This record gives sequence, structure tokens and C-alpha cells, in this order.
Amino acid sequence: MMAGVFKDLKYFLLFFIIFILQFGMIFLVIFKAQQIDEYNGVNKLAYFLMAFRISSGDFQLDDYHSQADGLVIFTWIIWLIAVLTLNIVFMNFIIAVISESYERVMQKLVAESYRVKANMIVEREQLFSQDELKLTKYFPNYIVIRRPQNTEITDAGEWQGFIKDLKYTIRTTVVKSKAEIIQNLNSIQTKNNQKLDKVIGQNSKQLTNEGLDAKIIILNQKLDLVQENSKNEFEKQSKGIVALEVQAKGLDGKVDGLDGKVDGLDVQVKGLDTKVDGLGTYVLKIQEDMEFIKSSLAQLLQKQNQ
Repeated sequence: MMAGVFKDLKYFLLFFIIFILQFGMIFLVIFKAQQIDEYNGVNKLAYFLMAFRISSGDFQLDDYHSQADGLVIFTWIIWLIAVLTLNIVFMNFIIAVISESYERVMQKLVAESYRVKANMIVEREQLFSQDELKLTKYFPNYIVIRRPQNTEITDAGEWQGFIKDLKYTIRTTVVKSKAEIIQNLNSIQTKNNQKLDKVIGQNSKQLTNEGLDAKIIILNQKLDLVQENSKNEFEKQSKGIVALEVQAKGLDGKVDGLDGKVDGLDVQVKGLDTKVDGLGTYVLKIQEDMEFIKSSLAQLLQKQNQ
């Protein structure tokens, strides 16, 4: 891990050293290489150490008041630039680089642990002698395989850092999207069921109307048939009455000559009266059937309107 961090910081350290040397030389020129009691023994390296202390946030300002008036202002300006550059910019930059390196190392934590274990095994085998390498005690002719008792995946076995946050974000997004999809499907299914019920109701009503129309047509056909039969029967009876009237007229013409047959004629007239009475009864029956058919039609039309 430390090797990876220093590998990532190599360019940053190069720029950091360049800025330390630059500000150290500036302070060396500004203070005219004067001896600083606090850095006694290091001579001119004291100003480079001063620049490094500024980068770490440790400020030493006792020697600033000993300069001339015009030079003091310029010195404070250089000090502010050094603080902004070394302490604020570079320190935050190094924190960001180290955090990124840490995230990358934590992403490969499990693989890195296995790699370290493998290196330790190789290192231990390199310490064996030739005789120990041939011992079956250390190198048997079989391989021991272990499997974990608990195969459940926990957070400890997952990748850490940025990848873990990314996986958590993806899971949350998937769950939220799934809930939205299920809600949309339920609403669509509800709308479809409502439309289906509406269509079924319309079709049922249409089928009911069609059934009533068929019944009305059948009743009309029956009514026409009954009317036709009654008309034919009435015509037959009318023809019989006409024939009887003709016979009656012939008999009236022969009354004077047929006094002996008066009784027979009376019998025929009685039979004719009986037929007329039967015809009247049949006509009344036909009228009753027509009234029943009319009442049935009125009830069907009333149900259809409802």
C-alpha cells in the first residue's frame, strides 16, 4: 500500500521540491542570507527549512520586522504566496492523491491479501534446503482444498472505497427503478381491466339487444302466420256462407213446390247456424291470440328501453 502511495506521489513530490527550493531561494535573497538563531548549525539551508515549515503550517515570523520598510511589504507578499501555494494548494493536493491511492488499494483488498500470502509462501519455500524440498511432509502428493462454511457475501468481503459506494448507488437505483416499473405495470393493468370491463358490458348489452330483436322477429313471424291462417279460414267460411246463401235462395224459389221438404230445409238451416256459431268462436279465439301477442310485444319493447 505504501509503495503504491509513493508511486502515485512521485510527480507531486517532484513539483513540491521544486517549489520548496524556489521559495527557499527567494527568502535567502530577501533576508540577505542572514544567520537565524533558530536554525543555528544549518547555515543557508535554514531558509529552505523555513519554506518547508510554511508548507506544513508552522510559521516563524520573528525575523520579518528587522527588514526595511519597503522590503517588509514585499516579504509579506512572498509569504502570502508561499502559504497559498505550499500550505493550501499542495497540502490539499497531496490529501486528494493519497485518498485516491487508498481507494484504489482498498478496491483490491482481497486480491492483495492473497498476493501477500502467496509471496510469504514463496519466501518460506526459498528458505528450504534441497532435502526439505523433497520431504512429503511439506510437499505431499495431494492438494488440500478448503471451502468456507458460510458462503454468504458480506460487506467485509466486498470491494471497499469508491467501488463499494458505486455498487450501493447501483443497488439503490435498481430497487427504485423496479418499484417504479411495478407501480406503472399495476396502473396499466388496472386501466386495461377497466377498458376490458367496459367493452364486455357494451358487448353484453349489444348481445341482449340482438336477442330481443330476434325474439321480436320470431313473434312477428308467428303473428303474420296466425293472421294468414285466420284470413284463409275466414275466406273458407265466407265461401261456405255464400254457397249456403245460394242454396237458400234456390230453396226459397222452390218453397211453393217443395212443401214436403220444409223439415229437411229447417234441418239444413240449423246446421248452417251451428257452423256460423263455430266460426264466431274461432274468430274470438283468434282475437284473444292477437291480444296476447300485442301484450308480449309491449313488454319486450319496455324491457329494451330500460
